[in-house]
Amino acid sequence: MRKEVFYPKETLNNPLILDLIFRQVVHDTFSEACVRIAQEERQKMRGFFAENKVDQSSGTHDENIKKKVVAMAKDSWEIYFSRLFPASGSVGTGVQVLSVSHKGIKLLRLVKSSSSASDYFRVLRPYSYSDILFVSVPSKNMLEFNLTNEKLILFSAKASQVKHMIDHFLNELKKDSAYVVAIRNYITDNRTQLSFHKGDIIRLQHMDGLESGKQYGCIVRKKVMLLEELKRDTPEFGWRFGAVFGKSGVFPNEYVRPVAAPDFLVLPAERVEPRDRHGRVAASAAVAVAMGSAVAAHELDLSTEVVNEMYGDSWSVELNDLPLQSNQYVMTEFAKKYFREAQRNRSDQKAKKGKEGRDPADMVKFSKSPIQESLIDFSDSGMNRVAADIFLAIMRFMGDFPMKGLTEQDLVATILKLSADHGLMKDEAYCQVMKQVTTNISSKPESCQRGWRLMYIITAFHRCSDVMKPFLLRFLQDACENPAMPYQAIAKACEQNLKKTFQYGGRIQYPNNMEIKAMLAGRSSKRQLFLLPGGIERHLKIKTCSVALDAIEELCSEMGLQRLEALDEYAIFLVTHKGQNVRPLNKREYILDIATEAEPVDANYSLWFRRVVWSLALKLDNELYVTMHYNQVLPDYLKALLSVVPPGKPSEQHVQQISRLAALQHRAKDSVYLPTLREVQECVPPQFYSKQGSQVWLNMITQHMQHVQPLNPHQARAQFLGLVSAFPMFGSSFFFIQSLNSSSIGAPCILAVNLNGLHFLNKDTHEAMDRFPLKEVQSTRTQRPTSGSSYPYVEIMIGDLLNQRITQLQLEQGLELCRVIAMHMENLLSVREKRLTLPPSEITLL
Repeated sequence: MRKEVFYPKETLNNPLILDLIFRQVVHDTFSEACVRIAQEERQKMRGFFAENKVDQSSGTHDENIKKKVVAMAKDSWEIYFSRLFPASGSVGTGVQVLSVSHKGIKLLRLVKSSSSASDYFRVLRPYSYSDILFVSVPSKNMLEFNLTNEKLILFSAKASQVKHMIDHFLNELKKDSAYVVAIRNYITDNRTQLSFHKGDIIRLQHMDGLESGKQYGCIVRKKVMLLEELKRDTPEFGWRFGAVFGKSGVFPNEYVRPVAAPDFLVLPAERVEPRDRHGRVAASAAVAVAMGSAVAAHELDLSTEVVNEMYGDSWSVELNDLPLQSNQYVMTEFAKKYFREAQRNRSDQKAKKGKEGRDPADMVKFSKSPIQESLIDFSDSGMNRVAADIFLAIMRFMGDFPMKGLTEQDLVATILKLSADHGLMKDEAYCQVMKQVTTNISSKPESCQRGWRLMYIITAFHRCSDVMKPFLLRFLQDACENPAMPYQAIAKACEQNLKKTFQYGGRIQYPNNMEIKAMLAGRSSKRQLFLLPGGIERHLKIKTCSVALDAIEELCSEMGLQRLEALDEYAIFLVTHKGQNVRPLNKREYILDIATEAEPVDANYSLWFRRVVWSLALKLDNELYVTMHYNQVLPDYLKALLSVVPPGKPSEQHVQQISRLAALQHRAKDSVYLPTLREVQECVPPQFYSKQGSQVWLNMITQHMQHVQPLNPHQARAQFLGLVSAFPMFGSSFFFIQSLNSSSIGAPCILAVNLNGLHFLNKDTHEAMDRFPLKEVQSTRTQRPTSGSSYPYVEIMIGDLLNQRITQLQLEQGLELCRVIAMHMENLLSVREKRLTLPPSEITLL
C-alpha cells in the first residue's frame, strides 16, 4: 500500500497516516528503484536526512521532521505524488506518460539511464490547474485539453479515468478560488470597467453595490502581454515589455468562468482604494509578479497587443454594428433624454399640468443667439460657462457672431481645447455643431458650410461617448444619404474621420493656420514626400486623419506586399536637423500631427521609409522592392557590418565573394563599361580592400563582370541581396555605442539589433562580444545626458521578473534604438500569438 496522490483539502492531522507517508518517502529516497524521483531530488532529500539524522533503521522521529519531509516531497518533487497514465501525443512530441497530481498535469517521457543509475521521468511540459479550462473526450481514447492559451490533444487508453480525476480536482479547487479566467475578450470604453482578453486571469475582489450579473476584480496575469509605451515625447521615453500590472474594475459574469488559483502569484498587500457604488475606482495598486515559479516561466510564451496606454480605450470599435436605422437614434430622441431644456419641461409639466414645453425638434435646430447654459443637462453647473464659451466660438467660426480680432485658428484651438480639458464637453460640442447646421437660417451664406467644416475638424480630433455615438453616426449617415442635403460629401468625410478617431485615438496637434485655410477651401488632403533608401521619392496623398500605418500600407502595396504581416516590418522615420535626429513613428501617429510638430523645429524635416524587422523572406520579383532593399542594405555592407572582419587576409572563397558582390554593384548602376580602379574601391568595404593590392581587386572584379554582364540592373540588385542575405548580421539595425556599464563588453562598440537579439560587436573586427536574446529584454528607457556629456543614455533591463540586470548604453540615437527594439519585441510576441492560436483540429506540438 502506497500514498499515490494528495487530493484538495487533504490534511496530515492523523499521526498514523503521517508516519506511513513519512516512512514511504524515506524508503524511496534511499532506494534507487523509484523512478518517480529524479537524482537531484533524491540527493537533496538525503542531504536533509543527514542534517536531521534520519535513516531507514531509526525508529521514532519528531512529528515536525516528519511533516517537513512529507511537505518537501509533496511540494518540490515533480511527480512523486501523482497518478501516472500511459499517453501519447502527436508525432515527434515524445510524450509517453501523463502525470496528474494536486499541482496540475505534466507530460513525461521515460529516460533510460546507464546500468549504474536508475531510469527516470523527464518532464516535457507542466500545466497548472489555472491553465486548464476544461477537459473533454471527443472519442474513446482521445483527450482534448482546452487551456487558457492553447489546445492540447493526447491519446490514452485511460482517457475517461483521466478526465474524471482532473474534473474532480478542478471542481474542488474552484469552490474556494477567488480567481476567474476570461473565456472571451471584453474591451470597453468605460474606464470604471475592466477590459481584458481571453485567457487573462482575474482575482475577484469585494465591492459593495454591484449590479446583478457583475463582478469586480483585478487582472493578475495577462494572456496578452503588454508592450507599453512610457513617457511618450519626453526625454525619458521608453518601452516596457511583458510587465504585468493590476487594474481593477467591474465586468460581466458571462465573460469569465471560475478557475483554480494560480500557484505562482506573489501579491503585495492591497491598498484601500476609494470606491463608490457606481464603480468609480482608482487603478489598483496590486502588482502581480507573474514569474515566481518554474511553472510560470511558460507564461513568457504569450502574445501581445500594442497600445498607447496600459489598458487604453478600445479604438477598433465596430461602429457599423450599431442598429442605426430605427428612430431611437435620431437627435430629437437624444434631446428628449439628455437636453437640459427637455428635463426642465418634464419637471414643469409635473408641477403645472397641461403646460406644454418647447418641442425637442426645435431644441436641435439652429439658434441665432448665444446660449447661457449647456444643451446637455450636466449635474456640474460649472460646465455652463464652458459650454457657453464653446458655443460662442462655434458661432464666430461660422460667421454668425463678430470675430473681435480672433482668427479661425484661435477659434478652432478654443473649441478643441475646452472640449479636451473638460471630457464631458466633447458630447456637448458635437451637439452644438449639429444644432447649428440643422435647419440653418443664418443670414450669412457660408454659415452652414463652415459649420460642416468645423464638424470635419472636430471628428478628426475628438471621440464622443458611447451614449452619443449612435446618435452622432445616425446624424452623419442621414446627411450622407439625403439627396436634398447639399453637404453629402463632407458628411461622409466626417463619418470616415470619426471612425478613424475611434480606431486611432484622434489627432493631437491642433491644426495650423495653413491646414485650416485648406480645409475651409474644401481641400482635405495634401501631397507629402516620403524618401525611400537611395533617395527614391514617393509623394502620397495624405488626408486629415491619415496615420503612419496608412502610408506604410500604400508603400508596401506599391512594392507588391499584400500580406498584413509585412506591414509590421516597416516604419516611417521623422528626420530633422539634417539627419541628426531620427525618430521612428508609432504606426498610430497621424502624419499631419507629425508635420505640424516638425515644421516649427525644422522646416526641412523629411519622412523616411525603412525596413526594420526582417522576418519575412525576400521578395525579389518587384523592382521597387528590390531597389529599396538594395539601397538600404548596401551602406551597411560597405562598412563591413554584415560579417566579421578577419585579422589577416580573408580566405580565397571570401575574396571571390567580395569580388562578385562588387561586380553586381557595378552592374546595378547599369554601367556598360568595365570598372575603373576608383569604382572598384567604392564597391569593396575598406576593411577588405586594404588586404590586397588595387590591381588585384580590379583583375578579380573584371573576371566576375563577364558573368554578371548579361544581367539587367534589377537582376544584379536581386542577386546582390540574395548573396548578402546569408551574412550573419543581415537584417540588423546598427548603432554606435559610445560607452556602457558592462566590464565584459569593450566600448566604444557597435550594437546590432535583429531577430536573434541584441549583439554587441567589436568596433573594428565586428566580432560578437556579447548577445542578449529578445526574450530576455524586459524594458528600454532613454535618459537625458548627464552634465558634461553630449549623448543621452539608454537603460535596457535584461532577464526575467525575478532576476534582472540593467545595461546602460550611451549613444546618439537613443530614441531610435528604443523604438527599433520595440518593433522587434512586437514582432516576437506577435509570432508567439499566432503559434498559440491553432485551429481546433490541430494537435499541439510540444
